Amino acid sequence: MMKTLTVKNGFSLNISGQVAESLTVAPAPATVALMPGWIPHVKPRLLVTEGDAIKCGAPLFEDKRNPVVIYPSPGAGVVERITFGPRRRIDEVVIRLDDEECWERFEPVSPHAIASADPDTLRLMLLKGGAWPLLRELPFRDHPGLSSRPAHIIVTLGWAGGYLARPSLALQGEEAAFLNGLAILRRFSPSVHVIAPSDVGDLPEPISQAITTSIRGGYPAGDPGHYLYCIRKEASENRSWYIEAQDLVALARFVTEGCFYPKRVYAVGGNASTVCGHVLSRLGAPVSSLDPPGARRRQVGGSPFSGLFLPATGYMNFFDKGLTLLPVGDEEDLFGFLRAGYNRPSQSRTFLSVFNKGPLELDCGMHGEARPCINCSRCAHVCPVAILPQYTMKCTEAGEVEEALAHGLLDCIECGLCAYVCPSKIELLDTLKTAKAQYRKERDG
Repeated sequence: MMKTLTVKNGFSLNISGQVAESLTVAPAPATVALMPGWIPHVKPRLLVTEGDAIKCGAPLFEDKRNPVVIYPSPGAGVVERITFGPRRRIDEVVIRLDDEECWERFEPVSPHAIASADPDTLRLMLLKGGAWPLLRELPFRDHPGLSSRPAHIIVTLGWAGGYLARPSLALQGEEAAFLNGLAILRRFSPSVHVIAPSDVGDLPEPISQAITTSIRGGYPAGDPGHYLYCIRKEASENRSWYIEAQDLVALARFVTEGCFYPKRVYAVGGNASTVCGHVLSRLGAPVSSLDPPGARRRQVGGSPFSGLFLPATGYMNFFDKGLTLLPVGDEEDLFGFLRAGYNRPSQSRTFLSVFNKGPLELDCGMHGEARPCINCSRCAHVCPVAILPQYTMKCTEAGEVEEALAHGLLDCIECGLCAYVCPSKIELLDTLKTAKAQYRKERDG
């Protein structure tokens, strides 16, 4: 029986350029890439050099923290370019695709044999084939530890607000793979939850029947971290796993077919885009294949609240399923004070946009300068896990790690709402994410 959960806090942002219920097929790209420097926590060690021929699904780089965790090539061809950033950070590994792709092959598992498969055998297969990083572990949102035994595994079908591709389009024809994926996850934990925001739309019957919890409310309804915060009963449950629906399909098809599955559907939206809709492409697709160059705008991988800016000449990140296109927002607003923000999206009720029920125009401008915290508590009012972000931030800046943990640092789901509503323009999200990562680094050595 499906349960219903309501997000009490959170925020619904009514912006123009919502993702349309349409699906187009992108032209086959000439190149694809993985961007190791943009994957949280990972310390990459390259396994290829420029000029190497590589198969789709073959190891591209490994994680220095645990070299058995590898990330696969998103395509078959030749390693055309390896780009380094500050401090020799590996920014891009670009592969020029062959006309006919070759695949790294592994021994598949029959769908009928999944229910009796040995979990350690499945774990080893996922590691060798590069599908293990598709799984992520809370609270740090890193790939799971090799000995991890999750209390829960959460499958999310999307976030409120359309920041992932709609499953009604992304999972077309993938019902069998989705159910096989759930069977695989049950070999690692008997407690598998399939969650979806209430606005998820029409789904194929096998998938809709698998949903265990419908989540009502604004963003971040559907976030696995928020769901775990609501259902957990003891601290041992904190280290649960989660996976997005398209990644679950890719994981299942790898197990049952024995080769890496690069297909991805991206949701493209934002009020700077000329066409808003879903695009069928592949993992590591060029940003330009989803957003043709021309207009002056910024590309955000994922949510406008917590996503990362992508270079227009770059590629989609390993976990991205959405692309938000926003105006730069650095234009002069002559006599803007006379309009009192009628078209400006804001959580504050001091703007006239509180009376504007139409779609609002979001941009990347800060509309002000950073100032000290004024203890207004707006961040606490929207925080979906009630951690008092302003006090947690002050504790981390003062080096009081234990007090920050007591305030709920590890409960932070990194949704970015605190930074969005802050009238002092404090980058609370960056501060809390950095503090979490630093705590983990010091704890694990």
